[in-house]
Amino acid sequence: MAQHVLMKLSNGGCSCCDPPPAPGIAIDGSVGRGGRNLPNDVRTIQAALNNVSSADGGPTLKLAVDGFVGPLTIAAIEKYQTRKLGWADGRIDPDGPTIHALNGQSGGVSAPAKGGPAPTPPPKATAAQNAQFVERIGLLLPRARHWITMAQLNIDMASDFVRRGPPGRSDPFPSLHDIGKSQLGLFDKYFHSGNHSNATKLQQLQKAKRIYDSMNTVITHSLLQAPMFGWGVGYFQPDPADGTLAALNYVAYTFYGGWQARRPDGKPRLSGDDNYKGRKDLREDTIFFPVGQLLTKTDNYMLETIIHELAHFVGPGVKSPDRIGDHTYDTRSDFLTVNNWTALHTAECYGYFAAESALRSTITIPIH
Repeated sequence: MAQHVLMKLSNGGCSCCDPPPAPGIAIDGSVGRGGRNLPNDVRTIQAALNNVSSADGGPTLKLAVDGFVGPLTIAAIEKYQTRKLGWADGRIDPDGPTIHALNGQSGGVSAPAKGGPAPTPPPKATAAQNAQFVERIGLLLPRARHWITMAQLNIDMASDFVRRGPPGRSDPFPSLHDIGKSQLGLFDKYFHSGNHSNATKLQQLQKAKRIYDSMNTVITHSLLQAPMFGWGVGYFQPDPADGTLAALNYVAYTFYGGWQARRPDGKPRLSGDDNYKGRKDLREDTIFFPVGQLLTKTDNYMLETIIHELAHFVGPGVKSPDRIGDHTYDTRSDFLTVNNWTALHTAECYGYFAAESALRSTITIPIH
C-alpha cells in the first residue's frame, strides 16, 4: 500500500478510476467492520462514499473502489456515520440508517453544507510525546525480538519435520515423528506452502527465516547503540508528516530494503534517490511513525506493526521483484487466502506469523 513509501494500513487507490455511484444505493449484505463484505457490495459503498464531499462526511482521500474492506474503507464509513448520524460503528447494513442516509432518506443529524469546515487533521504529537513514543518503541524491541525468535524457532522445527518425511517402519522414535508438524501448519496458515514439494517447502521456510534473521540483526543493532546514542538517532523515528491530512493514510512507513540502502559514498540513501513520491529528503534507513495517532495503541498492535515494517525494511530493495510489499492486510477478506507467492511477499503475513508464534494461541485478527 504504497502512496510515496511503504505504508502500513492504507488502501491507496486512484480516484479517476472510480465508477460513479448509482442514483439509488442497494447492497445484499452488510459492509464494514464485522460485515459480510461481498465484493460487489463493498464496491458500491466505496463508490457511494467517494461521491460525498469531504466536508459532508466523505473520505478525505478517495477510496480505491476495489471490493476489499480495509482500514481506510472502515474509517470512511465511521467518518460518514459520525458526520451524518452522530454515531459510528463502522458498518453499513442493507436496510440500516447509514444506507438510508446515503440515499438521502436519513432523519439523523444533518451534515454541514458544502464548503463547510475543512477536514480535521489527525492529532499531532508534541516534542515530549515524540520522545516518549520513541522511548516506548525502544522498550518494546526486546519483546519484538522475542516474537521474531519464536518465529525462527517455529521455522526450524517445521523444517526438521519436512526433512524427516513420512514415518518409516524403522523409525526408532515414532512418537516423536510429528514434532514440528503443528509449526508447519502455522507456517502454512500464513504462507500457504502446503501444496508444494518438500524441497520447495524447505526453500520457502529458509527464505522466511532469512527475513526474520535480518530483523533480529536490526533490533540487536538498535539495542546495542541506544545506550551510546539514545533512541533519538535509531532506526525508529517520528513521522515528519505527523498531524497532517497525509498521515491519515497509514500508521507507519518505511522503504524497500532501506536498512542497507547506501549511496556510493556510504551515506544512507534518501527517498529522492529512488524516486519515491512525496518528500525527497527522507532517510531510507528509517521506519517512521505518525506518533499522534499511535499514543493509545496497545503493545501487541505496536509489536505487529514494528515487525510488519521490518519486513519491508530488511527485505530486497526497491528494484527487486522479490521485495516485500503490502499485497493484502489483516482487515481484508483475502488475508488468509492469498496465494503462496503473494503471502511470502506480504509484510502483514510476517507480522502475524511472528505474533502467533510468540503468543502461542490463535490470535484475534486484526490485532487492536
